[in-house]
Amino acid sequence: MKKLIVIVSVFAVLLAAMICEMVFVNDYYSKLQSDLETVKKSIDLHEENVDNETTIALCEDVAKKWEEGKNWLLLIQNHNTVRNFDDKIVSLVEVVKSGNYNDAVIFINSAINYIDDVLLDSMPFATNIL
Repeated sequence: MKKLIVIVSVFAVLLAAMICEMVFVNDYYSKLQSDLETVKKSIDLHEENVDNETTIALCEDVAKKWEEGKNWLLLIQNHNTVRNFDDKIVSLVEVVKSGNYNDAVIFINSAINYIDDVLLDSMPFATNIL
């Protein structure tokens, strides 16, 4: 009977940890995606002058938020996923600072789409499991 209680307890702890991980990842990436949508609007609004102070500040804010949570994500997520998104954020900031509208649009859309893919993979759906 004691073994059964230990097994059920360990299973409950693992289940709680998995649920916490899913909630953290979804919440973090959803907030980051919302911030990226704001950057996208700013890029589209300032098409002729992408390297304006507002857009650069928004990009740097996103990069700062990313840096703050990146280490936690490296602990619980696939390292390649985190590193690929890190490359997208760093590239986005540098492209916006250079004032290249076309590349800025490509990188912002790429980052937003990448988060969509990560969010789809982080939640267990029947298509992910099977």
